[in-house]
Amino acid sequence: MPLSARRTFCTASLPGLGLLAAPSMSLAQGRVPARADSPRIGADPLLISTGLTGRWQSSMRQDLGWTARFEAMGTRQVLTALEQGAIDAGLFLSHPRADRLDQEGLIFDRKTVARTDVLLLGPATDVAGIRGETDAGRALQQVLAACRAGVASWQPLEADSPLEALAHRLSGGQLRALLSLAASVQTGARLPSYRLMTRAQWQATPPQGEPRKIWLAGGPQLMLEAQIACAFHARHPGAKLLVKWLQWPLAQNAVKASRPGWQGPRGG
Repeated sequence: MPLSARRTFCTASLPGLGLLAAPSMSLAQGRVPARADSPRIGADPLLISTGLTGRWQSSMRQDLGWTARFEAMGTRQVLTALEQGAIDAGLFLSHPRADRLDQEGLIFDRKTVARTDVLLLGPATDVAGIRGETDAGRALQQVLAACRAGVASWQPLEADSPLEALAHRLSGGQLRALLSLAASVQTGARLPSYRLMTRAQWQATPPQGEPRKIWLAGGPQLMLEAQIACAFHARHPGAKLLVKWLQWPLAQNAVKASRPGWQGPRGG
């Protein structure tokens, strides 16, 4: 969509913003209009720390003469705030709770705007016997079996985080039972450990210390989506604008610029 057409669309569809009535002349003169009132937007720290929200803000200034402000809060906190209407929009990583809020009508305009592969990391030696395994669920269950046998350990994930929810689903519910067992067992041995990590985080801050090998990466099973949604109880017009803009080519080009950490919503 041409720039002039986008401005016409935004002005016509979101008259309450007062954001885009004047930018056409200002941008033509090389000036950036003053930032309009931003909706309150919560964003998972991974999107901020890897620079994705910063690239979006820079592109928004160029494209619209306005930019959104993002507040760092974990996906669980974003979803809670959306449910309560404490924020206008939220950027979060795919999570079963978002599905429930969507079904209950407490969030709307939910869109996937980026995605990142998930990596299964472990020691260079194949202590879990997963070499050649291509199914993420079977590989993870094999790793957990090695943990129960006392030859490996699992690095815990933040409780109810997107990665923990993914690991729980892939393990067929075995992960939480294993963690409960591990918490009750005292051992002085330092066992080789396995963990899940997003590629976006790996690219930004790879783990230090113990050498790690990527045993499995990406595919339909090992992937998290970056999604945006508006809160039903908060109706800031700028939130609706942001959802639409994040699907436009300029926003998606910012996603592609961060590869391989982030990819477009359909792998682009």
